[in-house]
Amino acid sequence: MARYPQGQPVRVSTTIRDLTGTLVNASTLVLNVKKPDGTMVPFNSPTNDGTGLYHQNLLAADLTQLGRYFYDWVATGTAAGVSFGSLDVFDPFEVNVLSFQYAKAATTIPHAVTTYDSELMDMVASIEATIEKLIGGPVITRTIVENTQAEADRRFIVLRQRPVVSVTSVFDNYTQITMPIPDGFDIDPNSGIIARNLKLPFLLLGTCNVTYTAGLGTSVPPAIGLAARIILQHLWQTQRGPSEQPSFGGDETIRTLAGFAVPNRALEVLAPYILEAYV
Repeated sequence: MARYPQGQPVRVSTTIRDLTGTLVNASTLVLNVKKPDGTMVPFNSPTNDGTGLYHQNLLAADLTQLGRYFYDWVATGTAAGVSFGSLDVFDPFEVNVLSFQYAKAATTIPHAVTTYDSELMDMVASIEATIEKLIGGPVITRTIVENTQAEADRRFIVLRQRPVVSVTSVFDNYTQITMPIPDGFDIDPNSGIIARNLKLPFLLLGTCNVTYTAGLGTSVPPAIGLAARIILQHLWQTQRGPSEQPSFGGDETIRTLAGFAVPNRALEVLAPYILEAYV
């Protein structure tokens, strides 16, 4: 999955072949791009670079939304067929568990070498998702909208992402009304439990959407940054062979989580933040 910073033009390409595998030009060729909000945008005049070779430049104005873009090339007539792909557009100012510069340093890739840039960004994004699963919520504080319901005679709501920083609103899905909470909330950040002050119940008739913020702050704690580097080095070594980076220790067992291996030393570094279920 290729990832590009917002504001970066992107070139997507395709090749057209007939059933024998010979490069041929399509009678017509359209590139359809589906934006993150579901909007479909067709590009009807891709550039023909040679027999069977086409590209389309997606300008910054075409990629203003953050998130994943899906696209397909639809050829008709000669060599009719469909090919497809996707790309991610991200905020270049977003704070990640590991900056791109640190990722390259951790894997001893020279900054001038750009061959592995997309792969590294994918790894960092995957590592961040895994760390957030381990610690039970966002590393960097962000806004979350969660569908849930009140428990214990509607006296409290348990939120899934923690630590909870603040609660913005509670929207009743049955009445379609945002509940006024004049007395405010009593929040237990680590358990994710919120209750109304004065021990009053939530006046909900069913499920609700809670808008709240959760996370560890506006910067990455050093321990989480170090754990991210350890995990990245392990991933890189298992796919590319050992790097020249000095070892952090001797042999160890590997614990698997969220689809790839997390070294035990990374879990030990994360211990102050980790959920008990993964200790």
